Amino acid sequence: MKVIITKNLKEFQVRNALHIIYAHQNLNGDVYIGQAKCIVNRWNEHMQLANSLTHPESKQKFKQALRYNKNWRHYIIAIASNQEKADKVESAAIAFYKPTLNSHPGRSCDKNTKYDFQSLVPDGKEVELEAAKIVKYKTQERFTDKERKTIQCKAILKKGKSHISFECIDDGFRVNVSHKKRGGFKEEDLVTISFAAKGKSFYTTTDYSDIKLAVEK
Repeated sequence: MKVIITKNLKEFQVRNALHIIYAHQNLNGDVYIGQAKCIVNRWNEHMQLANSLTHPESKQKFKQALRYNKNWRHYIIAIASNQEKADKVESAAIAFYKPTLNSHPGRSCDKNTKYDFQSLVPDGKEVELEAAKIVKYKTQERFTDKERKTIQCKAILKKGKSHISFECIDDGFRVNVSHKKRGGFKEEDLVTISFAAKGKSFYTTTDYSDIKLAVEK
């Protein structure tokens, strides 16, 4: 994936950064600001959600723009050493660039810190970045089918997030499920999730786990 590094950054900083803050800009001048550990994986995820029309995020302005605009420039505008700093920089970048495609102002309330943001013009250094290897949860396959069960869960919406998550009603543990299987559900929905196994801090699921609306008695 070809990206443009704005002039406040060096290539080695971007390649070694733990978190990057990026901007996607189409030929109409519309901009989306985000953050990720790997911009390539995150872009692929955005595209997948944009084309999954049953997923709630497919209705967002950015996802709609992805479907109708095929030409985009990708900028790395800042870096951060940890998640807290990434949240602050992302929120500051949204306040600075005033992107038309973001649906929320970011997770951090600290928007007053000044950063050396640069204009989004294609005169920075262009480099090729590759997707990072995604390592699945190590506990995902530790459980046998006998250890898995169907659990009752509630759909929740985390602060600063636009996608639905699930937590077990009995113990409040979060449930790891794929983005594809979250489509069509809304906050406060009560569901059953099959083939779930309880780990130390969350439930794991499998490719054949089903999520269904719970039947009210």
